[in-house]
Amino acid sequence: MKQQLAKLVGVVTLLALLALLELATTASVKLTTDDLNSEASLWGLYQQWLCALGEGLMANSEYEYVKREFEFDRCLPPSNWIVVRIDGCHFHRFSKIHAFEKPNDENALRLMNACATAVLEKFPDIVFAYGVSDEYSFIFREETEFYHRRESKILSLCVSYFTSVYVMKWKDFFPNKELKEPPYFDGRAVCYPNLKTIRDYLAWRQVDCHINNQYNTCFWMLVKSGKSEQEAQLALKGTFAKDKNELLAQQFQINYDDEPAMFRKGSSVYREKVETTVKIDDFGDPIKRPRLKVTVAHVDIIGPEFWENHQHILREGKFLHWFVKKFGINHILSPCNWIVVRINACQFDQFSTIHSFDKPNDETALSLMNESASLMMEQYPDIVFAYGFSNEYSFVFHEKSELYQRQESLILSSCSSYFTSLYITKWKEFFPHKELMQTPRFETEALCYPKLKIVCEYLSWRQAECHAGNQYNTCFWMLVKSGKSEKEAHEILKGTLSKDKNELLFQQFQMNYNNEPAMFRKGSCIYRQKVEELAGAEDGDNDTTRERWHVKVDHVDLGPGFWRKHPWIMTNCTQ
Repeated sequence: MKQQLAKLVGVVTLLALLALLELATTASVKLTTDDLNSEASLWGLYQQWLCALGEGLMANSEYEYVKREFEFDRCLPPSNWIVVRIDGCHFHRFSKIHAFEKPNDENALRLMNACATAVLEKFPDIVFAYGVSDEYSFIFREETEFYHRRESKILSLCVSYFTSVYVMKWKDFFPNKELKEPPYFDGRAVCYPNLKTIRDYLAWRQVDCHINNQYNTCFWMLVKSGKSEQEAQLALKGTFAKDKNELLAQQFQINYDDEPAMFRKGSSVYREKVETTVKIDDFGDPIKRPRLKVTVAHVDIIGPEFWENHQHILREGKFLHWFVKKFGINHILSPCNWIVVRINACQFDQFSTIHSFDKPNDETALSLMNESASLMMEQYPDIVFAYGFSNEYSFVFHEKSELYQRQESLILSSCSSYFTSLYITKWKEFFPHKELMQTPRFETEALCYPKLKIVCEYLSWRQAECHAGNQYNTCFWMLVKSGKSEKEAHEILKGTLSKDKNELLFQQFQMNYNNEPAMFRKGSCIYRQKVEELAGAEDGDNDTTRERWHVKVDHVDLGPGFWRKHPWIMTNCTQ
């Protein structure tokens, strides 16, 4: 009997260990030495795993395989410096629409610098940033474990936060200019193996800054003097740096070296030790201590002097910057696969609390998400369908999409940035009496599915998650509003099934869950459909009708019946 009991205890302990490992790998629990040494802890964790497993099976067992089999996190290699470089999308048009000064708009550059400063203040693992024009590079320290070095998280968060700050600070730098269209940025993450290549990378970017700014200064001076843009290009064709300096001096009496350093050398953003007053002593004298403060400088970072004076940022290395491009390997998403880009808001519980969103659902906040997603579809014709709920949206790109030549980093970063920009620029339309108190930011990941059937089941999985989450939250917040504490509400709902929650709502609050708004229960799907509109005939006698594609928001079940009624969504391109 004792032997059988011992075997049973051994099996249970083994199962508990397996459960513990699975929970740890999914970040559901933290491993400690005490957990491993205590049978009681192992047994408790095993029960916790069984409970979580049971809830997962109840929620979405039919569709969960789409996550298990197709979602993989691409982690950037360890012991490498990570560089995230972002670039403005269509900024030639953006700068023209907003009448930026040529060749350099000082306020626009100062706005970019303010955004970079905010990014360094937000993410301590970034040790240095360098920017020029509509571009910024952010360097993460070699040993960073930021989001476990997951490329999609790092890339989308940096680009989204930068965009968010750009829109929110626009009025600080352009108080008399309205923001006429949402700015957005794309980005890429590149790994460099040592300090030498990091220094060379930065040297390469500053060399590019000098070359481009010198050319642009000459070009726009020639245009302003009366030449056409084509004539200015021909006049500069084949010229060297000394030729351009002579042109500026002889024709326009400009010494290029006297131009502002921000234009010629770009902007370096880093943390500098400064004496800061920490308190006042009993005699009224300030007590100062050295503190690291983010600062912006316009200096030479090609030579050794800057790095020798700032050894706390990067160590000194040798200089050779012509070969650094070979490290920028782009990950290409599989051809002939459907691409799903899923966007999630970061720290949205905190964001919704700060902005006093209604619980369990804020209809206005959801409508703002839907509006942003609808405009995304107008910007990206390759998106054929979108589904969203709460603080999440999934965008389905058709299988033949060649957006950014299917480069994952550019697709992720531009989608994250544009969605962020839309969310902020549309905020006042939906919340006219609420100030945006905190910068929203969104993380993004890209998924590939080889078959349309799997895409549809992915969407069914997300809708199942919407239902399970909303039903729980509806019960939870009704209990809290009735006087229960949040802990008591959690305890009451622990282990309940869907039918139990429906009974609780009906018996305690006289609520029929199925009568709740469909947007809350089923989420929102967005797709294009043909509509007829009137168009005047050329002779002016009779009006004619014509068809066009219209973006529609709907709140429906995404079962087989929906796809049978809307076969054109996934099978045809609208172009």
